[in-house]
Amino acid sequence: MLRNLEIYFLEVIKGKKQGFLAASLRCFLYILSWPFQFIVACRNWIFDRGWVCRYYPPVPVVISVGNIVVGGTGKTPVTLMIAQEFYQDFSLAVLSRGYRSPAERLPEPVMLSKGNGPMQSAALCGDESFLLSQNLPKAFVFVGRNRHKASNMAAKVGAQVILLDDGMQHRRLARDFEVIVMDAGDPFGQGYFLPRGLLREGVKSLSRADLIIINHVTDPDSFVAMKGQVQRHSSALVIGTRMEVVDVFDFEGKIIPSLQGMKVGIFCGIAHPEYFHNTVSRQGAEIVSNLYTADHVSFEPEMLAAFARECRNKGAEMILCTEKDRVKLVDIKGIILPVAWIKMRLKVIEGDNEWRTFIDRAKSILHASGI
Repeated sequence: MLRNLEIYFLEVIKGKKQGFLAASLRCFLYILSWPFQFIVACRNWIFDRGWVCRYYPPVPVVISVGNIVVGGTGKTPVTLMIAQEFYQDFSLAVLSRGYRSPAERLPEPVMLSKGNGPMQSAALCGDESFLLSQNLPKAFVFVGRNRHKASNMAAKVGAQVILLDDGMQHRRLARDFEVIVMDAGDPFGQGYFLPRGLLREGVKSLSRADLIIINHVTDPDSFVAMKGQVQRHSSALVIGTRMEVVDVFDFEGKIIPSLQGMKVGIFCGIAHPEYFHNTVSRQGAEIVSNLYTADHVSFEPEMLAAFARECRNKGAEMILCTEKDRVKLVDIKGIILPVAWIKMRLKVIEGDNEWRTFIDRAKSILHASGI
């Protein structure tokens, strides 16, 4: 139900729904976007003039990863990609909000990991933060809305680098570098503020960036065109990235060598399920059915069991999900088909020199501080 409602509103916003009702709803949403846009502009104006006290964590380097729109631009894969540049040589802490998780509603941040992998469940701390702690077992991961307290906790355990996941709008916490992630498929959120479009910041906010990452790039020409649009609003370094498949695993951790020619069902709870659909198709699999839910929402066992039965009746050999969905699956005993998941990583495909320049700048601050 929630996913269907989200899909309907997105189709209205993107103009895929036509007719009097859809047009009237777009007009109403446009009017509602005015006060939101005004509040955002006033807030940024105050921060830009230094009229609000900002907290500077006692840590050499703070890097914020965020975006100007709502939805899945790929902030968490970017956070992971940046983290891996510092992971071996520096003490690293990741601060995650834990969107739509119980930890987000707690008064104090939760320590998900203290250098030995996740100590809490994905059900408590959220899928994305749990995924980060699994992939960065030596890092400290803190989950919660209060970034000020979380940054203090990170400083106390000796963090040298703080990565602020989804941090662009949390301007009270000062940062050394601002990284903004944009989706190549819809970089400017339909050109309207919430709720008429997907913008939660205006394009002028791109001027705050030190690095802009255009994600889901398909070809060099489209990257160059989009880079030109972005550089009208920012002097930041600009790179292009794309998610690429690392391996396919079953739930026992064994690698599945190939999906070529296999009939599969796919299920996921991500902002843009079409990206996952395209990924599986590129691996040569035939998708017989799909099951999508809202971003960050878990699949009920009964729902997944029914989906597996449907897929088997259509000739599927297994059902597939993303790594983000895999961390939320606890019990798959009632599933009639094998369940597998695809491990993916972000790769820089355009602007490698700019990427190295950005990382070197951050590391130079760490070395200058005596680390």
